[in-house]
Amino acid sequence: MQEGNFKNSQLHLGRKVLVLIISITVSACLFGNTVGVEQDSTAIDSTIHIQRNPKTAILCSALLPGLGQVYNRKYWKVPLIYGAGGAMVYVFYYNQSKYVKFRDAYNEGDEQKIYIIDGYTRTYDQLPRGRDWYRRYRDISVVGIAAVYFLNIIDAMVDAYFTGFDVSDDLSFRIQPAIVDNFDLTAAVGIKFTVGF
Repeated sequence: MQEGNFKNSQLHLGRKVLVLIISITVSACLFGNTVGVEQDSTAIDSTIHIQRNPKTAILCSALLPGLGQVYNRKYWKVPLIYGAGGAMVYVFYYNQSKYVKFRDAYNEGDEQKIYIIDGYTRTYDQLPRGRDWYRRYRDISVVGIAAVYFLNIIDAMVDAYFTGFDVSDDLSFRIQPAIVDNFDLTAAVGIKFTVGF
């Protein structure tokens, strides 16, 4: 009796530790730490570029899909992630329920019986095709769920890397004469093209 209570107390303690770790991670994501703050003093409007930490964004998105996007302040992406994920979960459950119906009917093994599945009549010979069809699309939907999850993490990482990326309209193109060094240690006059952005 005491051994069962000890296991229950360990399980309860493990849950508390897990909740504590998750809450610390979520608070770090929401009230986020930044890598650095750069202030552009050359512009007329002093703009501040906040660089997000990609590791924190990855951890947040891995812990809870969409949390990395919240950390990066890209709130509009969260409904897209949950919409795509919800659609994949719906497709999984739909195909799983159809698969179970065809599988259970086939496992009865009565070759003479006419089966009615979702209002349609099926012969015993048609059941394996329906079972295999829905099993295939159920498995594909699992791949879709995993793809949405990993794309969510990749998107949060890329956004974190590019938060400090300069997207100003200051593009320049210069053409100027230049002296070009050749491999045979001779110099030649040429034209130098410089693109700045």
